[in-house]
Amino acid sequence: MRELSNVSEAHESLRNLLHDQVTKVLQANSQLTLTQLETLLADSIATGEDVKRTQKRLYRPIGAKITRGSYNRTLIQAQNNVIRSIYTVLLLGYLGLFDTASLQPFIELADTIESYVQERRVSKGRDSTRHLEERLQEFIAALAKRQSFKDTL
Repeated sequence: MRELSNVSEAHESLRNLLHDQVTKVLQANSQLTLTQLETLLADSIATGEDVKRTQKRLYRPIGAKITRGSYNRTLIQAQNNVIRSIYTVLLLGYLGLFDTASLQPFIELADTIESYVQERRVSKGRDSTRHLEERLQEFIAALAKRQSFKDTL
């Protein structure tokens, strides 16, 4: 019965993460599909000695059951997308298309996200974080509309 409560706790935790407005905006502009993000989160939550590798797929918050093979393929795709994204940033930096000045808005965004996460932990109320959430959404939207990297060439 403990396993069942772990699974239901995981579902609730993942649902809360995935319904967060900032998560939605970031995911929509990322290289990960919603299914891949769910799988990565489920895999990271299901990391305990009491969770067997074959049971990790049960932690995904979806209605239909999925096979181990499907879960593993989705997990591999998600991991590959994350790795490719990191290599893309490294490549752009190496080629001079992404210098420290170009990264500054992203660093500021990361700091703002960290503040948002800290504020949400301290204050469980949604009203106290609404302003910061709106600011994050505006910041992300502005970065997503940036012009091409041509101006650095």
